[in-house]
Amino acid sequence: MPPGRPWQIDAMATETAAPGRLRRVATSPALLILLVAPFFGEGLSGSSPPLELLLPWNLAYMMALYGCGALVCREVAHRLGLRFGGLVLLGVAYAVWEEALVDRYWFFPQFWQDSGIGAYSVVWHTNVLLAAHLTVFHTAISICASVLVVEWLAPQARNRPWTGRTGLVAAGLVLAVTPVIYGEFDQRPPVAVLVAAGVLLVAIVAAAVLVSRRRRPVPTLLTGGATRPRRGLGMLAFAGVAGHWILTYTVAGTGLVWPVGVALSLLPVAAGLVLVPRLAVTGPYGSDGVRVVVGLLSFFVLLDLVVALLGRYDMILVAILTAWLARRLHNRRTRAGF
Repeated sequence: MPPGRPWQIDAMATETAAPGRLRRVATSPALLILLVAPFFGEGLSGSSPPLELLLPWNLAYMMALYGCGALVCREVAHRLGLRFGGLVLLGVAYAVWEEALVDRYWFFPQFWQDSGIGAYSVVWHTNVLLAAHLTVFHTAISICASVLVVEWLAPQARNRPWTGRTGLVAAGLVLAVTPVIYGEFDQRPPVAVLVAAGVLLVAIVAAAVLVSRRRRPVPTLLTGGATRPRRGLGMLAFAGVAGHWILTYTVAGTGLVWPVGVALSLLPVAAGLVLVPRLAVTGPYGSDGVRVVVGLLSFFVLLDLVVALLGRYDMILVAILTAWLARRLHNRRTRAGF
């Protein structure tokens, strides 16, 4: 066979490398988290209509808030060697940042009325019931579920940083200026309330660092522990989030004093936090973690379909996409054998 011409070989190498580079960019975990987190944090609950979420200026802001928030939480947890509990606590801190200091829905009476909760459980200008509910949602969905889904979609990056130091600093700076870009400045509780929220955020971050240092290597996707994962964890997660959601939006009308009402709304969450670790055998990054996240996503598929029946027909798109993602995760778990 006669030797090929050099320029032909170079052209073939360039053509072969180009799709590879595009594929690496498309499957970059940093890019995936910038897209997945806004969809989970803003789209699943219907806070933003899905078509409006796709508008470039809206998407850019949501990527800055949710995407950079999830990326910073994951990178801090990874680089400091925190266990999964550390990521959970960083998710709690993110929830305080968004809802107390950026959107300020903790202190927004109109939002309380629109939610059907009203002034129930208001203490020091803060609706405790809604603050707890929003914290649970952002911790479980906006941060933890988003990070886990990207870990499963990009398993090659499981044990390495998703971005360099420059990227992490940039994401942190973008997240830090989100109140300037879009902050509910007309919601002005006393300065002492905002300062207290800031102190709470710092305390939670400190707790994540101090108490969540990793004591043993985090299992990979394929070596999460036992060989027979629990098959009921998805239903347990579904029941937990459904119970919390229903109680949050109904307890205000029961006449219960607010401390009892808030505790009751958090009871399914507490039960899940106790039962899931006791029953799971593969850890959060393994098969049982997939089952829990699929259970959570399945609840939002049902919720979005109910909302669509009430007139928000655009939520059908969110339900379809969420169902597809849940099915894809389930199939990847099955094919990978974890």
